[in-house]
Amino acid sequence: MSGRRPGAGLVAAVVVLVLLAGCAGSSRTDEDYRRKAANTAEAAVSAVNTARIGVQAAGEGRVTGPYVSTLLGEAETDLLDAQSSFESRQPPSLEADDVRDRLGEILNDAADALAQVRIAARRGQVQDLPAAGRDLPSVAQRLDRLEKELSA
Repeated sequence: MSGRRPGAGLVAAVVVLVLLAGCAGSSRTDEDYRRKAANTAEAAVSAVNTARIGVQAAGEGRVTGPYVSTLLGEAETDLLDAQSSFESRQPPSLEADDVRDRLGEILNDAADALAQVRIAARRGQVQDLPAAGRDLPSVAQRLDRLEKELSA
């Protein structure tokens, strides 16, 4: 026997495939880029709305601090993953640069808003989350509006 564990090659192959799948491909057309931007906005608004629900529940005393802290941390991670994946894509034209800039600005605002509520939750300021999350509704609305515009 060679000293290698059975299946080690298979495990290595799966790891490589997972890593390759995580790499964002290029967009060759403006239409494809807009579609990817719309999908990113949709994923981001989902993360923001998850945080909004958690913040509202926390303000009403319906969830525990540890629960809402975890929920907000996961929502922030989801948003940052979507943002990172989109930002790794090469815009195919100057028009696509505009799409990237517009979505990027809103994604940054969303990331800031989610960080604020996550930080407040982890500091034990659970009853103060509605105030800390005051920007979440407008950010969600901006993301939703852009997603609809890009999908049209």
